[in-house]
Amino acid sequence: METIIQDFNSSQDKVKVVGIKQSNYEETMKMIQASVAAQKVPACCLLDMTYTKSFANKNLLEPLDSYIERDKEFKLDDILNVLLLYGKNENGELCAIPAYGSTHFFYYRNDVFQELNLDPDEVFESWQTLAEASKLIKERKGIYGADPMYDWHHFIDIAVAAGGSVLSSDKTEITFDSEEWICVMESLRKWIHEDEIMKINFGGEGWESWYKTVDDVLQGRTAAYIGASADISDLDFDIVSAHVQPGWEDNPAKPFVVAVMNQIMKDAPKEEKEAAYEWIAYFSRADVNAKFCMLSGYVPVRNSCMEIDEYKKFLEKNPAMKVAFDQMKIGTTCFIDPTGGKIKQALVDAIDLILIENVPAEQALTEMKEVAQKDLDEYLSNAN
Repeated sequence: METIIQDFNSSQDKVKVVGIKQSNYEETMKMIQASVAAQKVPACCLLDMTYTKSFANKNLLEPLDSYIERDKEFKLDDILNVLLLYGKNENGELCAIPAYGSTHFFYYRNDVFQELNLDPDEVFESWQTLAEASKLIKERKGIYGADPMYDWHHFIDIAVAAGGSVLSSDKTEITFDSEEWICVMESLRKWIHEDEIMKINFGGEGWESWYKTVDDVLQGRTAAYIGASADISDLDFDIVSAHVQPGWEDNPAKPFVVAVMNQIMKDAPKEEKEAAYEWIAYFSRADVNAKFCMLSGYVPVRNSCMEIDEYKKFLEKNPAMKVAFDQMKIGTTCFIDPTGGKIKQALVDAIDLILIENVPAEQALTEMKEVAQKDLDEYLSNAN
């Protein structure tokens, strides 16, 4: 980011961007909240999509539609639409522009797939074909076929591919006890606990279970795992390759994608807001976005980044990044918990019961749906 800021400041003499580094997006969010209370806001900030949505719906962000309409070079339709959805408030106004993205997909061992003559496109066509391949891998190699990552979003991905959802369309009812959810989670439970062709790492401090899952594949205990695009810098691609997520049965994959968003604070002085837009527009240029993503390992937000010669060369050396972008194009917005985490906790508890404690899926999902519904009802009651 510092490199891009320096590039921008050197490219013109009308606007100077001064970056204020924070340790994470939560810290940035708290700093912005404090600045709003003190009535001394920064002109621009960079936040993940959850905080962006919250700020947009609280009317703290400047709508950007009029800025973009005046900017004939911006090309809004070049940005992946799924990411733009994170920048819209409840009234449909665009209040933030995607800066960069990330998504989770499969990494698999080249040697195992080659030895067993497994076609990755066939293996990762669906979770059912992955389960069949995992059985073969267990029989022939004595290792697990796949490690689903311990991340609640991943299981939402699978359930959504099967036709499920977390909330009803009117957002008043918890729906993670549906037939689709039960089918998905019961299948995963059986594959992990009964067939023992998959495994899941959990517990530990911080990212410990994540690193254990990565190590399972790199060290040959498992043939494949779901990881993040951010893992690319830590992996050896002589050992592994990447592939988009599977669908469910005949349904296509519905992987979640995340975005970090650039936004302008509504209460900033007019001159600073105009300057902030110049910075956001610069950062969103295809050549700049591509350069940032090559430096950082994140995924570009514009289709035209794929046409930048330097980025094409980068993809030739880093084909997993092309997989990441391909998955971004078929991605869906991730579930944002309106209760501030209570629905998430109930769903995580259900996942733990099923995948860790081997409780039948219908029992666990039904029990935790009741907990989540009470929390949602309370939230809706207070909101009204």
